[in-house]
Amino acid sequence: MSATAQESREDPTPTGIKLPSDLGIENAGQLYGEMLAHVDDARPVVLDAADVSRIHAAALQLFCMFCQDRRNAGYETRWQAPSETLRNAAALLGITTLLQLAKEKA
Repeated sequence: MSATAQESREDPTPTGIKLPSDLGIENAGQLYGEMLAHVDDARPVVLDAADVSRIHAAALQLFCMFCQDRRNAGYETRWQAPSETLRNAAALLGITTLLQLAKEKA
């Protein structure tokens, strides 16, 4: 285990990712880079989705991969105030359970 991973396991303080309001396909690359930096972080990751007002399926796919990879590694990922736009898009695609959005409050 790397020193960074060991330090992360010892520090349970969550790390947050503030999602922008526009998660269109043109922003997917930047979102991917930011999320990739946290995929192996042993600390809980909190995705602040309160401001999301536009979302593309590509961003939802990234969230699915991110949440699943972290869950498979035994790491916690939580949503903070997911917007109605995010919730509706996830429901439309049938991925609320995979993203664990059903239990989070808006």
